[in-house]
Amino acid sequence: MSLWLSEIAETLHTNIENFRDDVLIESFSINSKSIGKNTLFIPLKGNKFDGHDFIQEAISRGAISFITQKDVNTEKSCPYLKVEDTLKAMQILAKAYREKRKDLIVIGITGSVGKTTTKEYVFNVLSNKFRSYKNEGNFNNHIGLPYSILNIPDEVKVATLEMGMSNFGEISFLSKIAKPNIGIITNIGVAHIENLKTRYNIFLAKSEIQDGMPNDGILIINNDNDILYSHRHELKRKVVTVGIENDADFRAKDIQKVDNGFFFVVSNHKYFIESFNFHDIYNSLFAIAVGEILGIEKEAIEKGILKKCGLRRRFEVIKKDGLTVVDDSYNASTHSMMSAINGVCGFSGKKILVLGDMLELGEFSEQEHRKVGKYIVSKPIDVIICTGKDAFYIFDEVRKNSSSIKAYYASKEECLNILKKEIEIETVVLFKASRGMKLDELVDNFLRGL
Repeated sequence: MSLWLSEIAETLHTNIENFRDDVLIESFSINSKSIGKNTLFIPLKGNKFDGHDFIQEAISRGAISFITQKDVNTEKSCPYLKVEDTLKAMQILAKAYREKRKDLIVIGITGSVGKTTTKEYVFNVLSNKFRSYKNEGNFNNHIGLPYSILNIPDEVKVATLEMGMSNFGEISFLSKIAKPNIGIITNIGVAHIENLKTRYNIFLAKSEIQDGMPNDGILIINNDNDILYSHRHELKRKVVTVGIENDADFRAKDIQKVDNGFFFVVSNHKYFIESFNFHDIYNSLFAIAVGEILGIEKEAIEKGILKKCGLRRRFEVIKKDGLTVVDDSYNASTHSMMSAINGVCGFSGKKILVLGDMLELGEFSEQEHRKVGKYIVSKPIDVIICTGKDAFYIFDEVRKNSSSIKAYYASKEECLNILKKEIEIETVVLFKASRGMKLDELVDNFLRGL
């Protein structure tokens, strides 16, 4: 994004201090250590830090201007803007830039699981025709999304933006900034049910993605998700569906699993994705739908989803000396836990699950953990190792209902010793839990010991 400092001051209804000559802002940063060409530094005040303490560092690293909500003493040569709230100022600027870029097509993605992988597939498809952009990592909240929008290069024609939430009103706020032309709801699960109490409420919260969409915007949903299927008539924009089991506008048929992925057919065209996770078919279907809506040829779409969406700690498959480690420790919900377990069942050899707590389930936690336990009993799993307070319910359900699965309930420290005892020549080990359980540390320690 390129804006003159005078334009930014006008948008924020403030004056330029230390003003001499107007300067062109070409990038924005909230990190004083990450200053690029012609960067405006935006210091944010957090619970544990205050970006205002790093204004001088940002200037020394090349920032040509900054915004501040505090009185500052700095170099007279550096122009700056005084505002009441730097975060709110950043959000106002992002909204103003989006409104200015009427030529920009925005794809907004929300849902209980699969948002990031879907974003990667969509971005890969769009990149085959357009100059494209995506928000990185976890930049999907009230800070990360406006920051990402401010850093969209002027030459970009299509932006794919992931939107996260934990309560009502949050997706609405993000949608009104991003103004998606196309919205995607990947599914409705139980993530954040502690705050929202019911899956229908989660549906309502995710549906807020429509709030910033134009009246002719298109909403793409997973028609196999029970809540989305039952309540799709309540959505206020044109609905396009993807699915496998139920009839859908973009339906995957003739699914064939091979060693490194899945073949499937959509509208008489054959596609392939390199993945061990069956749920990635759904994620890629969203990309196929977006591609066709935006007029991308099927061959280019096919090429886009062919690119492996290998994301760190999201069903990341690591092979070493006959052992297969599946690191899915990034996060967990009931749906994603079951999907990962099902994916592991497609591997040959002894199957071991190392499972930790699924967080933010509130009063539903025991019920959802036991649901996972019952699911495991129906699958060809050899060993489960559960760690964490509520993962006990997974362990308890398996222990009571299966005589063939060896079940352990242990501390994180004990897990490694149990694994060493249970691993054989050909074994696959899945690690999965909510991020707050820090199961990634256990994965790293395990891999170092191999």
